Amino acid sequence: MQSYCTIMQTSARKQVRQGAILEIIRRGKISTQSDLRAALVDRGVECDQGTVSRDIRELGIVKTATDDGSYIYAVLEEVSPIVRTTRLSVLKQMVRSVVASGNLIVIKCGPGNAPAVGDAMDHLGQSNLIGTVAGDDTLFAVVAEGASTAETLAQLKKEIGLQ
Repeated sequence: MQSYCTIMQTSARKQVRQGAILEIIRRGKISTQSDLRAALVDRGVECDQGTVSRDIRELGIVKTATDDGSYIYAVLEEVSPIVRTTRLSVLKQMVRSVVASGNLIVIKCGPGNAPAVGDAMDHLGQSNLIGTVAGDDTLFAVVAEGASTAETLAQLKKEIGLQ
């Protein structure tokens, strides 16, 4: 059984790696997983092709056509605003209340809705939110160290129409 420290270290490495992937894709024209993996290695992030493939799927990264007809990786929300609108719609329909406590935002939803709300929040692109943990009808969203929980809460409430 893995220790708590090992799990937290693995989670932190994943977060750093996925952050690097998003930055690389947003800054450059990456067209293959091999190119992406090489760019990660150049940044000192070691990983195998399987890990890169899983990260691409988890991050909602897709291939999109460029003006010259080639294909590059892009973040789905950035090339298809419909996806962001759909995720906001999920939040607007399912979220009942949102309150802050420390660096956590506690979101109440209907029974069984917390996983869907968590997925929508994880992919909204709010840089102050570093992750979510969903139960059945309650969700915790973790606000990044140094970020204002009050400002993040206000922004979230505004986006989902709770103000």
